[in-house]
Amino acid sequence: MEVMVETCCGIDVHQKSIVCCILDGPLDTNKPKKQHRTFGTTTKKLREALTWIQSQNVTHVFFESTGQYWIPIFNIFYDSNLTLILANPQHIKNLPGRKTDMNDAEWIAQLGRCGLIQQSYIPCEEVQQLRLLTRRRKAYTERITQCKNEIHNILQRANIKLTSYLSDIYGLTGMALLEMFINGEVITEETILPKIHGRIKATVDQLVEAMDGKLSFEDRFLMGQSLEHYHHLINQIEEITVVIKHYVLERFEREYNLLIEIPGVSSIVAFVILSEIGPNVEAFQSQGNLASWAGVCPGSYESAGIKKSSHTTQGNKYLKSSLFQAGGIAGRSKDDAFHNLYARISGKGSKMKAIIACAHKMIRVIYKILSTRDHYDAKKALGLRQQARAN
Repeated sequence: MEVMVETCCGIDVHQKSIVCCILDGPLDTNKPKKQHRTFGTTTKKLREALTWIQSQNVTHVFFESTGQYWIPIFNIFYDSNLTLILANPQHIKNLPGRKTDMNDAEWIAQLGRCGLIQQSYIPCEEVQQLRLLTRRRKAYTERITQCKNEIHNILQRANIKLTSYLSDIYGLTGMALLEMFINGEVITEETILPKIHGRIKATVDQLVEAMDGKLSFEDRFLMGQSLEHYHHLINQIEEITVVIKHYVLERFEREYNLLIEIPGVSSIVAFVILSEIGPNVEAFQSQGNLASWAGVCPGSYESAGIKKSSHTTQGNKYLKSSLFQAGGIAGRSKDDAFHNLYARISGKGSKMKAIIACAHKMIRVIYKILSTRDHYDAKKALGLRQQARAN
């Protein structure tokens, strides 16, 4: 196998320690000199590791993105003259039966020395900080879903069919009725009637019948805690959304205004796009490269000369989910570029494939906008083939 780097270092990253393996030898040899050393992960120990690596005339350092443990290494090594290459752990798995820290570090160094490690995208500091905010907001929304599921489970166990008559039990009427359960109030037509806000399809008699169940003291206590946690998370989402918007408008206002012109791209989706991709697409070679990284590009599965059906690549889960959400909205919008694509593919029987196709089209539009800084043009997005059909 062709050797690409003379002197490199592979690092196996852990919470309390890192194991470094330096391979040093001319490009025409497959048996380089090996050196192993283990360091702690405090700032002082990581600086000692950097000093030792630099003293060995290392030019490239390879390490895998293990949780959050790689970030302090990157921050301390960043200002040096070393070439830092972050690897995806799934792409550099070692052979079975050779699992030790030293072997892992040596394996990473060997792959990097032969040019077999593809660099992972590491955004700038401003984008990393925005990414922390948007991912925390995503975590809050997932916890809200968990709280809702907990309340639904309690109601179903108690045979309370409130969800059959209210489309959203977390609206004004639903919240008022849930508070009645928590407070242990008597359920009658007279007590329910003042709790109804706005127009609902169910009658008061139906609500009384639906709320006739068996709730224990423990059920009411658990429901109260879940509802309190739900309100707390709603407030946290509102607060962090204000902080994110201020951060984006202060640093990426132009890119943000361009992104929200795209059909289906809301302000929240624009925040996620900027936090995951960044304000430019210089790190991505082409539209296809960005689509593959985002996980909206079909996989490749060919055997015996026969191409078979394959799923989309795993990609960036935060960006991927936002693109699917925006793609579904854009496909059902009045924009011809996305609506025609969605109608054509969903007409064949698969709405999910139509949403994925719209998400793929959207990431290509995003690439074009962030690279040229041009406004969204519905006619250009329509494409030559669809323009001809329209005419």
